[in-house]
Amino acid sequence: MAKAIPAIVTPEVLVWARNLDNISIDEVAKKMKTSVEKIQEWESGITYPTLNQAKELAKFYRVPFVYFYLPDVPKKKKRLETTDYRTIGNVGNDFFISRELRWLLRDIEDRRDAVLSIYELENIQPQNFPVVLDKEANDDDIAKAIRELLGLTYEKQLRFRKSDNALSYCISALEKNDVLVFQAAKIDPKEMRGLSIAYDIAPIIVLNRKEGVSARLFTLCHELVHIITRTSGICTDTLADTVSQNQWEMRCNKIAGKVLVPISILSEHSAINTIRQYGLDDGAIMQMARDFAVSREVILHCLWEVDIIDKTEYFDTLKRYTDEYKSFLAKKNQKNGFLPPHLDAGTQVGKLYARTVLNAFYTDKISARDASSYLLNLKMKNFSKLERWCY
Repeated sequence: MAKAIPAIVTPEVLVWARNLDNISIDEVAKKMKTSVEKIQEWESGITYPTLNQAKELAKFYRVPFVYFYLPDVPKKKKRLETTDYRTIGNVGNDFFISRELRWLLRDIEDRRDAVLSIYELENIQPQNFPVVLDKEANDDDIAKAIRELLGLTYEKQLRFRKSDNALSYCISALEKNDVLVFQAAKIDPKEMRGLSIAYDIAPIIVLNRKEGVSARLFTLCHELVHIITRTSGICTDTLADTVSQNQWEMRCNKIAGKVLVPISILSEHSAINTIRQYGLDDGAIMQMARDFAVSREVILHCLWEVDIIDKTEYFDTLKRYTDEYKSFLAKKNQKNGFLPPHLDAGTQVGKLYARTVLNAFYTDKISARDASSYLLNLKMKNFSKLERWCY
């Protein structure tokens, strides 16, 4: 029987790779079907894994196999300190992060690095994010600045009619300012609805593709508040009427609502008179939601803001809408269809990122292999389909 070939790896790099995702030695031992003591021997340099074992470890840790042969751990800066997370109900959870979310956090940073590297290769000067406001600025001023950044008007919203059109428009407007908008495909919305990283150049916003479109639109505006004010935080549950609520996150929700539904315009809507005369009516709320291309929840919050409904009515109705939304999500997830590979990759990485990678490939700045790797291992035969989707 042939003797297995040992992989003379650097023990410190094995430890570094395992700690990237806070994986325990017990998890590794279970995955590798060996003992904890054997993993400890590999990490201390007493023995070495076989070549096949080392390759399996690299795949499990999601790092390039060649990293294990570096003389020391890679010198990568610790980032993500300015990350804001949103969850369903805005319940923040900083106690446990799933491996999928940890992978996503690493992936989006790598994508940003790739875009900036390609810009450098092509002598493109990345734009500085054009709007910076103090956290203490007036809510209306922040909302107005975001609407101006997006070029959003009520006339445009009336033409949208659907949240899909509104979301596509807003993402496109942000990408013109070198904002990278990604969408997570495998993260449970209970763990993350959205996140943002407020870099001065090429800031990042991540939405959750498992969410409904109107929910993603609201999350986009919420995260924009964080980017413009250069803030971060853990969101709390807007359904819970407690003194422990995170006031800044509540303000971000309030501002996001004003971005999508300016109170001055809402107050003149014909459905307002219906509600004033007959009380809260789902039909009237749906009419306003269509006209502003937003969710019922956003309209509901705005009605509370202008004292058309009271606090109890708001929270009772919000809970009903939230329950209905969760039920809708459950049914939607059961019916999830197959996305063509180019759309699957494209919706995750966004049009700005995809165009940047494809342009670099077509101008021979990067290889087909690199382009495929940057595009979530999309096969070259699908590049033309992705290009058509981008434009």
